[in-house]
This record gives sequence, structure tokens and C-alpha cells, in this order.
Amino acid sequence: MTRSAWIATEPIDLPAMLTSVSGPTHGAVASFVGQVRDHDPEASGEVVALRYTCHPDAQAFIEQIVAATCAEHDPEGAATVAATHRIGDLDVGDLALVVVVGSAHRDLAFTLCRAVVEAIKFTLPVWKQQFEADGSHAWSGLSC
Repeated sequence: MTRSAWIATEPIDLPAMLTSVSGPTHGAVASFVGQVRDHDPEASGEVVALRYTCHPDAQAFIEQIVAATCAEHDPEGAATVAATHRIGDLDVGDLALVVVVGSAHRDLAFTLCRAVVEAIKFTLPVWKQQFEADGSHAWSGLSC
């Protein structure tokens, strides 16, 4: 199994990530593409942009999160996984979190993809500042 995980400061290249988990032994590729939306339950109005910041050791954290999740859900190492979370200033529509998984069968691909996404969202020390159309802003994700 190959796995890669990183914190990105530049736009995420989705086609390259999909290619990285594709191969002749993989009959299934599952993906999660999280993008910036124009609304949020924690926002009082329209969201126009986000700023993601992270812990200085976020790169090591995301690598550990992906490794532990793969060990739990794919102990045989049958899947190929790539995961990235972007930091910095993002506009509505920009990709913020992408996880792609290639495996021989769909069940493992779906299961592992979801598990990696949930582990990253729950554990990775990344904080989101939302900017709203009226000029206000609010932070979320500060409990990590």
C-alpha cells in the first residue's frame, strides 16, 4: 500500500491525486472533495472566504492520522491513499480537504475514504476563520 498525506499551501490538484491512487490492481477509487461553501451554521450571513491556519506540526499530525486510520481499516495494506488539507486563504468553491482511496474493491475504498475524512476532521489541528459578506468574521474548529 502507498499512502501520502500533506498540508497544502497551494490549490489542490484533484486530477493528480486521483491519478496517484489509480492503477491496474485497483477496480475502485473513492473520493471525498471538501470545498468552501457560501454558508455555514456558525455564520450569521453569507460566507465569502475562509482562512485556514494550523498547528506548526500539522504535517506530522496528518501523516499519523492517515497511517493510524489505514492500520485500523486496512491492516493488509491493500489500498492506496492520498489525503491533503489546504491552509491559507480560500475562496468559495476552492478545495479545502481531499481524500482519495484506490483499492481492488469498492467496500474498502468507501470505508477507508470515509474513515480518513472523519479522522482528519476530528483530529487534525486546523482552524477555520470564516469571512462574511458584511465584513464580519468568526472562528470555528478551535476545540482541536
